[in-house]
Amino acid sequence: MSKNIKSPEYLRSLIKPIFEERFKEMLGEEEYEKFVDCIIQPQRKSFRVNTYKEDNPQQLVENLKNKGLSLTPIPWSNHAYFVEYEEGKRYDLGNLFEHFLGKVYVQEATSMTPVEVLEIPHREDIDENFKVLDMCASPGSKTTQIGTKMGGKGVLVANELDYKRLGPLKINLERSGFANIVLSLKDGTHIKGEEEYDRILLDAPCSGSGVIRKSPGTLTAYNPKKLKGISTTQIKLCTRAFELLKKGGIMTYSTCSLDPEENELLIKKFLENHPNAQLMDCSLRGIEKLHTLKEFRGITIPEKISQKTMRIWPHISNTNGFFLAKIKKLE
Repeated sequence: MSKNIKSPEYLRSLIKPIFEERFKEMLGEEEYEKFVDCIIQPQRKSFRVNTYKEDNPQQLVENLKNKGLSLTPIPWSNHAYFVEYEEGKRYDLGNLFEHFLGKVYVQEATSMTPVEVLEIPHREDIDENFKVLDMCASPGSKTTQIGTKMGGKGVLVANELDYKRLGPLKINLERSGFANIVLSLKDGTHIKGEEEYDRILLDAPCSGSGVIRKSPGTLTAYNPKKLKGISTTQIKLCTRAFELLKKGGIMTYSTCSLDPEENELLIKKFLENHPNAQLMDCSLRGIEKLHTLKEFRGITIPEKISQKTMRIWPHISNTNGFFLAKIKKLE
């Protein structure tokens, strides 16, 4: 009989000794077991309402409930909801008519966090000179989230490196209805300009060790030896983003990884090389800052980094894993 490749038991069997060793070092024995129990379960489905297209988000939510969806508000993002699993029911959110109309955007809950801390002004306070850059934009989840907050005001540049990924990005932007978005096809480290943007979102390419619930194959691909190359790309992107940021502007750096080399240790290196960068506090309603890292593999992590950045553990928030840092460019 063939194995059920989605069963928790099978997924647990895929965990490599090096994965277990590193995450036990971060969490301890008991907490590690809770962590593993969580990441071998499917991720919770979630979505947010596009209030740029929907004037009455509460009524839309009521309509979805009447269609049989069991919804729970996501604490850190307005008009965003978890779809609670019920045995025997299907949850094809992408087939909803509301999704087709662009009034609903299917997005993983932790993916919403960088935009929530980016301090996008209220749409009424945005003028034509206000510029935002989403540096690694496709498929457009965070781009459309930013666009919703901007409400069609200012300029939002959505940059993507891979031509093949422009298609999904373009489709999602068009369905969401925004007219103030400029598409860019460039390596993020080669975007031209100097101090051009008021806000920059850098959701960096990463190892994906935080999204095992979404992509279980990450367990078999997990290889810490590759982290040096990945983190080199990440620090280059982070450095270029900071160069593009206006004085007084704010940028977020995020990954869907839980490996310190891509997160706290990278921010430590970045801050050491940029004395005019101020690390700001990341705090969001409904997310507890537990099991912060003070040290990893003999490298001390400064308290301001462990306390001000946000490390989202799956078993604490019942989500995927995520890391987030918020940086201001001093005048």
